[in-house]
Amino acid sequence: MTTTIRFYEYGGPDALKVEDEQIGAPGPGQVGLRQAAIGVKFIDTAFRDGTFAMTLPGVTGVEGAGVVEAVGLGVKDIKPGDRMAYFLSPGSYAAVRLVNAADLIRTPPDLSSVEVATILTKGLTAWACLNGFYHLKAGEKVLVQGASSNVGQLVSRWAKSMGAVVIGTGSSARRALVASSADYFVATDQPDIAVELRKIAPDGLDAVYEFVGKATFSASLAAVRDGGTIVTVGAASGVPVVDKAQLMTRNIRIVGGPMAQHVQNSVATAIDAVFDAYRKGVFGEYRATLYPLQKAAAAHEDIAARRKSGPMILVP
Repeated sequence: MTTTIRFYEYGGPDALKVEDEQIGAPGPGQVGLRQAAIGVKFIDTAFRDGTFAMTLPGVTGVEGAGVVEAVGLGVKDIKPGDRMAYFLSPGSYAAVRLVNAADLIRTPPDLSSVEVATILTKGLTAWACLNGFYHLKAGEKVLVQGASSNVGQLVSRWAKSMGAVVIGTGSSARRALVASSADYFVATDQPDIAVELRKIAPDGLDAVYEFVGKATFSASLAAVRDGGTIVTVGAASGVPVVDKAQLMTRNIRIVGGPMAQHVQNSVATAIDAVFDAYRKGVFGEYRATLYPLQKAAAAHEDIAARRKSGPMILVP
């Protein structure tokens, strides 16, 4: 028997039900994985509440790490006892799950499953921001809108380590967190952040990483230089209205989309870079809040209430 967190209808955190079930043998191309750590992301709540539709009943979550218990027909180079992880395979909220072998990566021996689940997906998104959506160069000036977010912190710190000048924004309450990651801090709860940004970068910014969306996009557009790039990574405040004519006149590029499409041809390189940066301390004290798997609803409640900052991990 294993524990699975399932929901039968869309709704709030209380829609998540703790169930005990028997997991069958892995099918062709599948692996039975006993999970030691399951990543929790904001998108997990979007599947649960129906923002992103899925077949019901459903199991949310897309990332985790653990130990292989069984392998199905046709699975090569993976055997029981191997430590593996994945960053994009739906249905992760379970102590034991069946997962496609093709979705798995081998876990480095020097990193725990909790460390891997904490950094893998968010680190790959940061890698895509700096090497896929946009290729950052030393000496460039960049803005991270929403630098207190999980990935925003990683982008800020990694960009700074690469030699970029980084401006980070966030609420005044998050000043210390953002200031530890960026060269400059600009509070988003002041009258006109575009003016403050232009004071720091009067010639404009080479690139803007947008995690906020509607609430900050006009400031991002005002702050980026002609010929610069806006990378849309998220839209926590909603999707912005974009003046396409202004973009064309100023030759400003807007890029974005799923992280996976920007790492698919460089997966091994990107993963190695993420783990190497983590080992070297580039990301600082990046530690997760741990929840028992059975308390997944509590983790979702904390996300909704913004009671926690930093990554979250479910531990079976």
